[in-house]
Amino acid sequence: MTIKEALLSTVSFNLPNNRIDKALIDADLIADEIYSKDAEKAVDLCMAGLLLTIITSADVTEDDVSIKLPSRDVLLKVYATLLNKWGVINPLDPPKAGPTVKQVLIW
Repeated sequence: MTIKEALLSTVSFNLPNNRIDKALIDADLIADEIYSKDAEKAVDLCMAGLLLTIITSADVTEDDVSIKLPSRDVLLKVYATLLNKWGVINPLDPPKAGPTVKQVLIW
């Protein structure tokens, strides 16, 4: 199985071939290279990037054909899980509250 085939096996949505090729190039992956366990992290993070693309896509209705995406909350959870698996900070998480500074006047 090639790296591209491994990526496609994790993405259960029809995406344009050029979008998948761009994601692979952006992740420094060679589509025709044989997939190995060493490429797992790069393929997972590439998948996370494609999930963001899917999440931001609109549902499509044309004539009598309708393409509706699964719940975006579910896709966001899968996205977060992939990032957490590899210790990557989720840029969509709200910033954590910093320390609280309290001023005490002695006089």
